[in-house]
Amino acid sequence: MLQRKRKRLILVVSALALVVVAWLVFSPKPGPPVQVTHPTIPMPDGVQLAATVLLPDPPPQPRLPAVVIQTRYWRVFALRFPDQPGQVPPMPRDDVAQKLVAAGYAVVLVDVRGTGASTGKWPHPFSRREVEDAGEVVRWVARQPWSDGAVGTTGVSYEGSTALLAAATAGAALKAVLARQIEWDLLDELLAPGGVRNVSFPAAWEESVEALDHNRYPKLFPPYARFVVDGVHPVDGDNDGAKLHALAAQRDAPHVDKAMQNVRRPEDLVGPDGPPVATLGPSAWTEQLAHTQAAVGIWGSFWDSATADAVLRATAAMPIAEAVIGAWNHEGTESANPLDDANTPLVDLDEVVRFFDRHLRASAQPAKPPLRRWFVAGEGRWQQAADWPQTAPKTWTLQPDQHLTTSGTKPFTARVPWTAEATTGTQNRWMSGMLQPVRYADRSHAAGVEAWRTEPLDKPLRIFGTVAVTCAVQASAGAGALHAYLEVETPQGAVRYVTEGLLRVTSGQATVRMRAVAATVQPGARLRLAVAAGDAGTFERVPATGAAELTLTGTAEVPCRLEVPVQP
Repeated sequence: MLQRKRKRLILVVSALALVVVAWLVFSPKPGPPVQVTHPTIPMPDGVQLAATVLLPDPPPQPRLPAVVIQTRYWRVFALRFPDQPGQVPPMPRDDVAQKLVAAGYAVVLVDVRGTGASTGKWPHPFSRREVEDAGEVVRWVARQPWSDGAVGTTGVSYEGSTALLAAATAGAALKAVLARQIEWDLLDELLAPGGVRNVSFPAAWEESVEALDHNRYPKLFPPYARFVVDGVHPVDGDNDGAKLHALAAQRDAPHVDKAMQNVRRPEDLVGPDGPPVATLGPSAWTEQLAHTQAAVGIWGSFWDSATADAVLRATAAMPIAEAVIGAWNHEGTESANPLDDANTPLVDLDEVVRFFDRHLRASAQPAKPPLRRWFVAGEGRWQQAADWPQTAPKTWTLQPDQHLTTSGTKPFTARVPWTAEATTGTQNRWMSGMLQPVRYADRSHAAGVEAWRTEPLDKPLRIFGTVAVTCAVQASAGAGALHAYLEVETPQGAVRYVTEGLLRVTSGQATVRMRAVAATVQPGARLRLAVAAGDAGTFERVPATGAAELTLTGTAEVPCRLEVPVQP
């Protein structure tokens, strides 16, 4: 009996501790006083978008520059205790809204149509109506009596994409955009890289957005916060939340993962009646984005999904004033650098404020030459220039003795069977968007891979850009997935992940292009190439059932080769 009472007491104390932690994390943060309202923004088709408007109180001047954040993850929380007047309400993302208000900006947070407390239907990510809404929201903000007409947009992940897409439809009203951790090409950078379906992220994401859209607490958010978070905040005039509850109850589940099950090529449809996947996301609006007059900044990370590729593609496709690629996780709060640099920098939210100070204030300076800034793993330092660095390919060929050489080649054949043991784990770059850390184990004993390595390097090897592997491949089942990993073997024998690529293959010559990276391999270390026929738990098995094996063949005339973009 005494033991049972003790267990009950421990459970009660633990629950109370979780409530206290949740309160400390999600209660409004002390800061400068703020006026908070929750209006709706009317769209031309009658949809009402739920908004939260934050104004400094008192405002530093009668009319303020404004920054818009549009989300499908609840704009602000409703808590299980009364709102705190005069304070910035808690929200799912970082404290950037509070920092912007403290710096004298108006901030407008919006639930995209069919999500949160907004009416309408959300059929899939970045529908045409949703992108058009973004422009309407920016123009609405510019017309408000507290606005000086200078409007910017920002956000992380989904919100970052809506921020960038506003530049396609907002016109002259939009003056500045800072998009962080986004996909430029939704298909290649997240849903099906190399034509191989990502099965881990879409399934987890669907589960969370389905809960969000029915005003239930999702697994995406920290578990302890459910003790104090009561859903999305209702709009003004819906004080008891009755309209919000009715709205959430009648929503159809979006079933995003199911809609994406057959998406592997740009022309594939999102669901049986949906649009081609190539029409979703920023790359589908390249023509409009290329003509934007807004000052655009874009940030990514070399190890957060493929957001570094998004930065590089965006800078090639449209005018980008400031581009930054770091080595952080999706939120920018932890290092994702697999080379373990002790001084890997994280996102500084004050830099977000300074970006808008440069490009949105009435006193903003004239446009400067483009800025490109990137973190170099293995050196632990930033580099900065007006453009990305020039590189030249350095080529190694794969040898039958498992070596990589820069001179000569011998014929070889390597067989790589599919195995469930071949995996990069559950905390890899592809799950970073679910607010998970990025951690790669020592790969010196990675299962299900064939590996080749160089001799120890005699001088630093500075890599920037896209590594490629080209080889003749035969898939035993008619189709397969070739996964390739660039790694570094330290002088002590540890093997560290650097980057990866994958490709759906049949038979013939195939080139796997890896995710962009900036890294320096130090003297004494070896470069290692590993290949596998799958990444169980992260990507689909190709073929779905039955025996599967890839055969790689190199000859003296047509060798298998590894090409690495190297800085002089």
